[in-house]
Amino acid sequence: MLDLFENLSGVKQCKEFKFVRDNLFSEKRILSSWVEKFVDRDGKIVREFQEKFYNSFWEFYLFSVITELRFKVDFSKNTPDFVINSPTNILIEAVVAEIKTGGKQFEERTIEDNISMLIPPQLQLDFYQVLDEAVVRHSNSFLTKWEKYEKTYSKQSFVTGDEPFIIAISSYDQINYGREYIYSMMALLFGLYYDPSIDDYIPKTSVTKPQSNAQIPIGLFNDTKYEDVSAVLFSCTTTLGKLTSLAKSDSNLGHYNHVVNIRQISDDPSFLLQHVSPEDPEKLSDGLFLLHNPYARNRCDRSIFKDSNIIQIYLDNDQFRFEGNRPPIISRFNSFAKMPDHFFQRIINTFNRR
Repeated sequence: MLDLFENLSGVKQCKEFKFVRDNLFSEKRILSSWVEKFVDRDGKIVREFQEKFYNSFWEFYLFSVITELRFKVDFSKNTPDFVINSPTNILIEAVVAEIKTGGKQFEERTIEDNISMLIPPQLQLDFYQVLDEAVVRHSNSFLTKWEKYEKTYSKQSFVTGDEPFIIAISSYDQINYGREYIYSMMALLFGLYYDPSIDDYIPKTSVTKPQSNAQIPIGLFNDTKYEDVSAVLFSCTTTLGKLTSLAKSDSNLGHYNHVVNIRQISDDPSFLLQHVSPEDPEKLSDGLFLLHNPYARNRCDRSIFKDSNIIQIYLDNDQFRFEGNRPPIISRFNSFAKMPDHFFQRIINTFNRR
């Protein structure tokens, strides 16, 4: 079993790693449990985890979800990240969308940034700025891994060409990354750009890259150009807050923090609050979305994900379907102190106001 927190010589440990190591004791136990059967194929992942954190963190989380789904990983293959050989053959490549060079860094995050997770889209003054930046960063991550598949992975001797290929993207692209929900992916993949002023999507073919006039094409799943990508597995909530929420959900661990999720439901009112606890827990695969490519050469079998809390988004007779076992998480708020009930009641009333 990997020891994620062992002392390694010559490692410049990043602030996220040191914060978890020195402060988040219940979270450390959860994180270590994710890698119980993980195989470090090149002997570098613990070092990478301590130096860069989120790339490896996302891989560890994905492996835990894969394990929970009872998928089998063939670790004898070095690339892509996860070669699944049971219950069917699937290739999964993980990537994180990171903050652009010169962008505002996580250490600059303020209490106002944390509170912004509780502001509904129609009241977010920087909604379009956050959305466009997310689309640009996610586009870069997607295209990098698509090119990697075309030039490298598809040429591997064990790749037959008839197995689904999934790009798994986790968003850490700006300090308020959790606010983009699925809006960035609906735009990037399907050309559907959410407009909070009308509470609906509008069709677009491109977005303008922030601080430039460059046009970034969107709607990547609207034709056959990217047919080799079967789906995108996406999350913008796989964070340190995810670890805390899982710890808060486990009666054997317990946690002093107060964690609240805002979830979207199909009924009226459209949003509800979840005060995370062992009685009302957040599950491991909560916050994951699997967006299927209608033009994929090799489509994913949706049924193999049915026992998870992954929300699957797919086109059915020209209508988008959202399929899952639990309402999706819009955003998560994690605080040391419990806010009064009337504070959260005002928040959810604001979300449900149209």
